[in-house]
Amino acid sequence: MRSATEYNSAFALHGPCQIDVPYKGVWGIFVDEVLSPFYIFQVASVVLWVIDEYYFYSASIFIMSFVSVLMEIAETRANILNVRAMSAYECPVNVLRWSDAGNPKEGAFYEPVGEEQKAVEDNAEFLEVSSTTLVPGDIIEIPQGKKMPCDCVLLSGGAIINEAMLTGESIPVLKTSLPFINDIYDPENDKKYTIYSGTDVIQVRPTGNARVCALVVKTGFTTVKGELVRSILYPKPSKFKFDSDSYKFLMVMLSFSVVGLIVQLLNPQNISTGRFIKKCLDLITITVPPSLPAAMTIGTSFALARLKKRQIFCISPPKVNMAGKISVFCFDKTGTLTEEGLSVYGFRVSAMTSEMESGFSKFYPRVKGFQPPKMYTDAETFEAYKDRSKTLMVEALASCHSITRVDGELIGDPLDIEMFNSTGWILDEPEVGGDDPNEMISAFVMPNEAQRNYDWTKNMEGELKPYQVGIVRRFDFTSKLQRMSVIVQNLRNSKYRLYTKGSPEKIMELSRPETIPGNFMEVLSKYTQKGCRVLALATRPLNINYLQCQKVGRELIEKKLIFLGFLIMQNKVKEVTPYVISTLEQADIRSVMVTGDNAYTAISVARECRMIPLHHRIYMCDLIEESRKKYLKWIPIEQLEEGDDDDPVPEEVRWNELGYDRKDPALEVSSAPEYIPQHISDSLAAQLEKTSQSIRKSQIASMARKKRTVLSDEDYVDEGRYPWDDVGEAYSLVFTGKSFDYLMKSDPTASQEKTKKLLRKSAVFARMSPDGKALLIDALQSQNQLVGMCGDGANDCVALKAADVGISLSEAEASIAAPFTSKTPDISCVIKLLREGRAALSTSFVCFKYMALYSMIQFTSATILYSMSINLTDWQFMYSDILIIFPIAVTMSWTKAASTLSKQQPLNTLICWTVLSSILGQITIVILFQVNLACCLDRALLYCLSAEMVCSPRIC
Repeated sequence: MRSATEYNSAFALHGPCQIDVPYKGVWGIFVDEVLSPFYIFQVASVVLWVIDEYYFYSASIFIMSFVSVLMEIAETRANILNVRAMSAYECPVNVLRWSDAGNPKEGAFYEPVGEEQKAVEDNAEFLEVSSTTLVPGDIIEIPQGKKMPCDCVLLSGGAIINEAMLTGESIPVLKTSLPFINDIYDPENDKKYTIYSGTDVIQVRPTGNARVCALVVKTGFTTVKGELVRSILYPKPSKFKFDSDSYKFLMVMLSFSVVGLIVQLLNPQNISTGRFIKKCLDLITITVPPSLPAAMTIGTSFALARLKKRQIFCISPPKVNMAGKISVFCFDKTGTLTEEGLSVYGFRVSAMTSEMESGFSKFYPRVKGFQPPKMYTDAETFEAYKDRSKTLMVEALASCHSITRVDGELIGDPLDIEMFNSTGWILDEPEVGGDDPNEMISAFVMPNEAQRNYDWTKNMEGELKPYQVGIVRRFDFTSKLQRMSVIVQNLRNSKYRLYTKGSPEKIMELSRPETIPGNFMEVLSKYTQKGCRVLALATRPLNINYLQCQKVGRELIEKKLIFLGFLIMQNKVKEVTPYVISTLEQADIRSVMVTGDNAYTAISVARECRMIPLHHRIYMCDLIEESRKKYLKWIPIEQLEEGDDDDPVPEEVRWNELGYDRKDPALEVSSAPEYIPQHISDSLAAQLEKTSQSIRKSQIASMARKKRTVLSDEDYVDEGRYPWDDVGEAYSLVFTGKSFDYLMKSDPTASQEKTKKLLRKSAVFARMSPDGKALLIDALQSQNQLVGMCGDGANDCVALKAADVGISLSEAEASIAAPFTSKTPDISCVIKLLREGRAALSTSFVCFKYMALYSMIQFTSATILYSMSINLTDWQFMYSDILIIFPIAVTMSWTKAASTLSKQQPLNTLICWTVLSSILGQITIVILFQVNLACCLDRALLYCLSAEMVCSPRIC
């Protein structure tokens, strides 16, 4: 803030930087509870019963209600205090203030904490203030070892952040500073640069001696943490039919009291008006029993207790009943259906076979031997091997990642850690501080065999420089771009190079066509259909300096890459997954896979876990984009036959032996502002681009012919006719993220019959973004289906919240990313939850019917007795309500869940012929029996009614 006026205006607009959950105290909570319609009705009923001289019964109901109120107050108070403890946070923080902003000690909005730390920088100084005084626009220093009080974007340096509180993901993540590009900051797409409120700062990574600074962008309830707190305080209204029907049914029951009033009016008695009014009001209290709400929640409470014993925790109890009516369950793939960790299966390296063609090498299970040990110490060997594709492949595997080291342990994406460990290299991060340009590098990687040579030479002059690769800058992975890249510097020759890792389709699109092997799609499909996860790696030498490395945009250098090969990783299906999917299928609950992985890998896993039956034919929907036209194409997928790996190409040839000069303008970036080599004319640059496009078209055509090994000979354009229309066999559909987005844009509400049919038959949705997963769940919910979602709690947060029932597989006891959290890291929790959900819904349903039937029976008895000018006594009401009705309601709700899931689901609506006929039939039988008995007693000679309403035996 440049002035006190500017700061005061921002503070008045945004308020204090804190999530202040309102707390009214015990008395305020008590008033809120008592003023609820249910307790107002109970208080009125108790008053009426006292006036009617039902002292013991009214006292019993009052004590039960009072205890219930106290329990609810205690639970509400505990929940509010827990939320306040989770949300409220304050810490001292260093904030940058300009010197003309006034003395912060004199400002009403400044609250310095401790001694002010002053570091004058360009007429500004860092002051230690309370975090509650922060406003959007402030520049702060990231506090190490503390929680973040606000959402902010990193401006310099880096930080290791633990986001478990927000996502349930226990693996810390590395946050880097916002790059120097012209793009506008987007909180959704720039999460790698954003530190969120409530997350723990494990470690800060300064650049040189500079502070790790960040710009405050959100404070208070506008932060991501604030939004989560709001979702807890004000949850999404439930659309469960059972809840809405229960209120309707209560109104129907209340209408029966009107019938009783009419009966009393038609049967005038010699009683006072006041007593007649009391009798009418008493009938209303009988038709709506006071113990009904308590009886309705008992079944859910028992189910929650049983779930807790099975390590499943819940923060939204109403979701338990909804779990009993789930008809579609969506699953993430990696870490949910399959094992969390990926193991390296092997490598396929690309090598040039001629000047314009390349091919894959044989399959290598490991990279050991890709580099001769002598190249680490011998200059000639290093020069001979430095540009070989195997050498570049190893460097890419060792450097193209976002892992870091904290307390001697590698921290980062498990995939990156497994990839890095497969190389046998070591990661060394420079110490904080220093003015040496090499210390501006975030990390060094080097072969383990070169460690001794590195230790021996790093402090000696005139010796051979150690073989190290310094990571200068990272372009983090994004789902939208489907790739990540790093700019590295080989410290032996001080040359810069770009390494890129990502989805094979995206890397193929960005690579030079002549470096793509002709059997690219064939080899890719071979491993993806085996269930492997395949990543492609590529490289490109860069003719830039350090400053340009920090400023260049990734879109300018992530093109015209040299394809290096495939990293093939194995992701095994968890042992319990096929059993759970089979159990859901037997219960007539459809399973759907929603993943960001490759479509062929997803199909393989879906077949392995029986999500797609083996006898089903598969049709994949792909989006075809032409110059001015987009359309969907359905591609029949066939199973690959298992076979040996392709014949290896001859031993790889060095790039520079094929005429690829390392100073080729097409492979370097100059210092020009547009980063186009100045010594190449526009016509020559255009000619190179035209030639590249021509080669690409030829290469793609060749790959399309190869692609028929996994695709059938005929594709179908979506023009109202589908390939399965003329085929009698069973089939399953697969959507990619692009094709699904295109489908939903054409039918946003998924209301067309065509869209409904496609969604019903779809089993796999691949390459889906987090928002795409939530969009799919909304589309399924629009088909009047209750949808469940099970994910790992990190990339699936949006979908978990959008689903009717979301289960997060996390080690946290209660992640606020989902209504349910399981400490068991597999999908067996789904079966347990559905069983308990059905039990809770069934017992709630039966208990409601029982209480409704009981109230109607008592209402009939009271109406008949009132017509005789008599009523049940105080102790008779206590006996029927407390000793008979309540214990039965509790024991019914105590019923355990069935051991299996059946196809028949419990009902979820009270307004249906099955329920109404059952209740009305029982009521009719009871009414007829009681009326007939009353008539019999009236005609009997054993009893008579005196005018004083005293019953005495009639003497014959």
